[in-house]
Amino acid sequence: MASFSISNNPGRKYFKELPIYVAENHNEVLPFIYQCMGSKHLPLEGNTLIHLDSHPDMLIPRGMPADTVWDKHELFSRLSIDNWMMPAAYAGHFSHLLWIKPFWANQMKNGGSQFFIGRHKNTGEIRLTSTESYFVSEALYCSSEELENQRSVTLDVFTMGEFIDHPEKKDNLDELAAVFHKYILQEGEPFILDIDLDFFSTRNPFRILYEKANVFPRLKELYYFHCPEDVSNPETVKKAVQERQAQLTELENIFKHLQKNRTLQGYCGDETPQLKEVERIVQDVETHYPDELIDWELVHDAGCTCDDTELPHHVTSREHVQWMIDSSFVGLLEALPGPPTIITVSRSSEDDYCPPEDVEFIQEAVLKALRQKFSPVKLIMDYNQKNYT
Repeated sequence: MASFSISNNPGRKYFKELPIYVAENHNEVLPFIYQCMGSKHLPLEGNTLIHLDSHPDMLIPRGMPADTVWDKHELFSRLSIDNWMMPAAYAGHFSHLLWIKPFWANQMKNGGSQFFIGRHKNTGEIRLTSTESYFVSEALYCSSEELENQRSVTLDVFTMGEFIDHPEKKDNLDELAAVFHKYILQEGEPFILDIDLDFFSTRNPFRILYEKANVFPRLKELYYFHCPEDVSNPETVKKAVQERQAQLTELENIFKHLQKNRTLQGYCGDETPQLKEVERIVQDVETHYPDELIDWELVHDAGCTCDDTELPHHVTSREHVQWMIDSSFVGLLEALPGPPTIITVSRSSEDDYCPPEDVEFIQEAVLKALRQKFSPVKLIMDYNQKNYT
């Protein structure tokens, strides 16, 4: 790696070998980022995170008080794979988020935006002002007037790899380089390169949940929500958020009752169309799986992945994985203004998002490309250690 003048970056430290932290679950990379901030290899505030993934991972833990972010151990215990970024953004650690997504991921549209993240004055939880449907459909939007302790966040979304299905298309690496240069002006500036191996091949593991009862297609209808086309009127968006919150709360209550009591008898909610459909689902699941203890909370979790989209599903052949690495991934590395400060890698295979039968192949090819570009590197293979002290 190139060396840089510490006099231009007072107090900052530099790694002699670029560290690559490999974890299993994606939220498990955040403690390593915090360690690098604590050791002054990354600044405490304003970091740029380049995130390669089939999923945005930008939700917020439900019911978590915003002030939890000031206790890192409590924070880490509250995070999961889909919600580890935004609490760190609220704490000020991330100010610039770049989601680089494969062409099969459609949870957000391409382009740049700026919004505020803060503590909701009434609930005390983290909320944000983005009207992106991804956030509205999770009832995370609120107006700026409802927030305190606000911080500004910029978000850019960029799609790669369309040539897999359309060979005539190419990645626009010049445009990607221009996006990078918005936040990383020159070689030596700190940033984090974050890679989920399901960027190259991904499953939606919920598609086969109680498949004989056709559960997932029915959940897609039950949890369906369409974000308003016109989000320029804050009152329209606020009303949509309230409706979505009511929908999710009702379904959560129904499935919690089911999980606790193993029956819907005694449920005190209103006799709504949602309740009637859940009753039909319960009957069909118990008919097809009479000897199985049904995980109704998992069924609810699966439903929560649906609005007017669903989790991406694209199991890529090894030939096409290698093609993506040789073209999109290597091209992205070349487009960077300089080496990252640290690299984090998530395998995402134990929960089946990255196909377990291919994860070792993908990991080996990705690490090979990183070594060739950034040598010398130091590999920290943490997914067999689980040590976050």
